[in-house]
Amino acid sequence: MKSAPVFKDLVLVGGGHSHALVLRKWAMMPLAGVRITLISPQIMTPYSGMLPGLIAGHYSFEQTHIDLDKLALWANIRFIPDKVIGIDSNNKTLQLSKQPDIEYDVVSIDIGSTPSKNVAGAERFTTPIKPIDQFYQRWSDIQNKARQHQLKSIAVVGGGAGSVEVILSIAYKLRQLAPDIKYHLLTAADTILPGYHRIVRHRVLRQMETYKIHLHYQARVNQVHQGQIECQNNQRLQCDEIIWCTQASAPSWPRDSGLDCNESGFIKVKSTLQTVTDRHIFAAGDIAHMIDNPRPKAGVYAVRQAPVLFHNLRALLLGETLKPYTPQDDFLSLLALGEKTAAGSKYFLGFYGDWVWKWKDAIDRKFMQQFHQLPEIAASGDMPLDSRLIDDSEQNEQHNPEKRCHGCGGKIGSSLLQQALEEALGSGCYQPEDAVQITADKQIIYQSVDAIKAPVQDPWLFGRIMVNHALSDLYASNIRPDSVQLLISLPYAGRTIQQRELKYLLQGISYQLNQLKCRLLGGHTSEAAELSAGIVVNGIAKRTVFRKNSLNPGDKLVLSKPLGIGVILAAAMQAKCSGQVHWQAIELMLQANDTANEYLNQAGITACTDVTGFGLLGHLLEMCQASHCSALLHLDAIPVLPGAEELVTAGIKSSLYSQNRALFELIQWPETIRNTPRFELLFDPQTSGGLLAAIPATIYPKLDDEFHMHFQTIGEITAAELSSPEIQMR
Repeated sequence: MKSAPVFKDLVLVGGGHSHALVLRKWAMMPLAGVRITLISPQIMTPYSGMLPGLIAGHYSFEQTHIDLDKLALWANIRFIPDKVIGIDSNNKTLQLSKQPDIEYDVVSIDIGSTPSKNVAGAERFTTPIKPIDQFYQRWSDIQNKARQHQLKSIAVVGGGAGSVEVILSIAYKLRQLAPDIKYHLLTAADTILPGYHRIVRHRVLRQMETYKIHLHYQARVNQVHQGQIECQNNQRLQCDEIIWCTQASAPSWPRDSGLDCNESGFIKVKSTLQTVTDRHIFAAGDIAHMIDNPRPKAGVYAVRQAPVLFHNLRALLLGETLKPYTPQDDFLSLLALGEKTAAGSKYFLGFYGDWVWKWKDAIDRKFMQQFHQLPEIAASGDMPLDSRLIDDSEQNEQHNPEKRCHGCGGKIGSSLLQQALEEALGSGCYQPEDAVQITADKQIIYQSVDAIKAPVQDPWLFGRIMVNHALSDLYASNIRPDSVQLLISLPYAGRTIQQRELKYLLQGISYQLNQLKCRLLGGHTSEAAELSAGIVVNGIAKRTVFRKNSLNPGDKLVLSKPLGIGVILAAAMQAKCSGQVHWQAIELMLQANDTANEYLNQAGITACTDVTGFGLLGHLLEMCQASHCSALLHLDAIPVLPGAEELVTAGIKSSLYSQNRALFELIQWPETIRNTPRFELLFDPQTSGGLLAAIPATIYPKLDDEFHMHFQTIGEITAAELSSPEIQMR
């Protein structure tokens, strides 16, 4: 896909309702020249309005969660599953917990809130209702305890709408598993649902009587112990599980970073949703405190803020007029009451009944449908670039990638290169020599070369994956990696954007090389249509070199990584893959083969290869032909990534699949084999795949359990016979 050059970075921190809606609208109305990065520690972000139904069992996990990775792939944006822990507004950088700092031109923060835990013992002995993903994990444990009759009482602390919905949903679900559990709701007020219509309160109280929920008024919690709540009125309550659903509080990092926040830590914003101290920083949803029109924390405000946030982010980037957000004075409030009934109010009206549940259910499903059924969107590469996005110093340059210089004119500028290198690798690392010395000793040096296009949008992750992929050739040969040189192709973009991209990429490369004790010697840069990298790897043979031609009949075949990376990446490119499945593949690509190599070296094997572009069967065929042997594979024993077989069944294939499959078109495997999804995965190309090795028959019985934890036995080597194919399966 042809894409416009990038000149500005818009970063969205958090996957809340406002940001999810902004991303969806931006994908439908993109702004050429702007790159969006979404940062969120959760791949699956919950829709809070359906949480009571999820707890009660009316909805599945998938129905109530937005798949941020899938949304990002569909919208063609960069997604980083990490947590922001700080912001430097002077240098326009965000500090992440696991990855290097991210630079921005404009940033928006929508990270929600969590219940306040300023009560002694609350942090240690209670389960907060937010983050919802962490609560849901605990909720599974609670249900298991109820099934095993290990649960006698549950308490929910808080008297607001969220607390009421949670305890009613819990009681409804657990009554079916263990009817004798006692339930308690504690509130510091003298009533529940203050500010709600009296009809709603009356209906909720009746429902609590039905579920035998004990209400504790004026029960402000003073301290929490293991299995015990201590209130200021000297009341003590024994509870096996304590759910914390009190007044919302904010994460500490916005205030610690110098953003102007209110007394509870929420970021102060103007009517334009910009922070009061920095016009390039926006905030929305629960984390935002509207100084002109303060409102309680409710998801409806985040949803209503999204259109204004979308407009204002674009307007700021283009130098246009921003719109004010004016929150409504009242809104429709619907409360789920455990079973499929609900109560609600708006203005001066209160109502309840099964029909209210159906109404609420229809509203919630309609909201989530826009993320579960993503429409086809047109390619944005031909959209005109708005010149207002380009810095004044670059206005007179040629910005059409097709008309820019080729040859040496397509290199990255020396000042940009030096800045990126020194920011990524340290001051003084830029040494503009024409050649470098590989090693000073006289040991035998082996060399391999590889090149791949970026399989992910995050250049830091791409750098790590690329290193693992390239060094696999050395590990498969039992050669210690010594040094590398790079050939990096960057998409044309503004100078600042190119410098950021190169820095992130080099940081990822450097991080992974340091992990593997391998040196970066130097390299070359150029402009291209998309991000890609070539890498020359040098290694030193200090032990027995593994060969492809060393197979012997009776050897056992072992594999260190499951298959399916290729089909998963192909599905991700089409936004037809769940985020959880996609990130399992990414995490597998981030695993280097150094540990697997060490186990093989200790075992004393001599035949090995890595499984990459030609797929498992293609690389095994190379070994069989070189060794004049055949192989027998046990199809059910071959490990595959979760979700890969389902994608194959859906008809998704990697682009190299057909060529890999054509190598075996003359072999007639049994139909029972050929009709299985796992069979198709044998031709699937693997980026940063595992090691395939042959264990001699005399060695295999001596391997311990630890070895078998890292390798799966998938078949054995047999003697070659002219009348049979080189690779058989059963």
